[in-house]
Amino acid sequence: MDVLLILSFFSHRHEKRVMAAPKVVDRDRLNTDLLYRVAYDRDFIEFTKDDEDVLHAAAPLILPVTMDIVDGVYEHLFLFSNTKSVFLAREEGFEGDLASRMEDLTLEHPQMKLRKKFLTMWLAKIMTADFSSPAFWEYLDAVGLMHTGRPAFKHRLNKDPLVVDLQQLTLTLAWINDTVTSIVMQMPREDLSSKRKMRILRAFGKIVWFQQDLFQRHFVRSDEEARANLEKWRAREEGGRAEQEKEKEKV
Repeated sequence: MDVLLILSFFSHRHEKRVMAAPKVVDRDRLNTDLLYRVAYDRDFIEFTKDDEDVLHAAAPLILPVTMDIVDGVYEHLFLFSNTKSVFLAREEGFEGDLASRMEDLTLEHPQMKLRKKFLTMWLAKIMTADFSSPAFWEYLDAVGLMHTGRPAFKHRLNKDPLVVDLQQLTLTLAWINDTVTSIVMQMPREDLSSKRKMRILRAFGKIVWFQQDLFQRHFVRSDEEARANLEKWRAREEGGRAEQEKEKEKV
């Protein structure tokens, strides 16, 4: 029965691909128009009204364990020097003494409470948002922008830049997604059927990937970087060949 359901799922998608003409996408506009990019992302990932309803219905199950998720995230980030060192920078709204060394920074440090508060708000928003509102997508976009050092939120104006490597942001999202998956899958079957668990995890995973894409929007220009890297590679190759020719001439 499960195999038949899987085959039916992929057959339905295949029919849509075969029957539908390719949609025209303005690649340049994807980088310049946030809502156009979001509309494309939603269409590509197939984020539907059903996904929205599933997330809203799951909020009463996820929100009570939000603090456990947040605590787990920061405990994990403290395991690595490159992710822990980010928290030595002063956070807006914190006027107390900062830890100057990683050894002095603990999860109980007052500034960490502000960090945890921000992540708690993020989790609450993605479970309860009005996904039809541009404000929600502007919020996710600002979350991406603020980690590049630019003041995406008013409270970041005239503050030390917050710069976090894209790799660490990606891995943190993956860790959050895995943690939520574990939590949902361990919920009793009498409270949550297997079918509903799958729907929750699919919808939550799509939101995580939206955030990931809006991180990349501010960190990466794939075509531009690929062209630049290709030119660098060609220059190195040509330089290497020139050196080889010089060595041959010496011989």
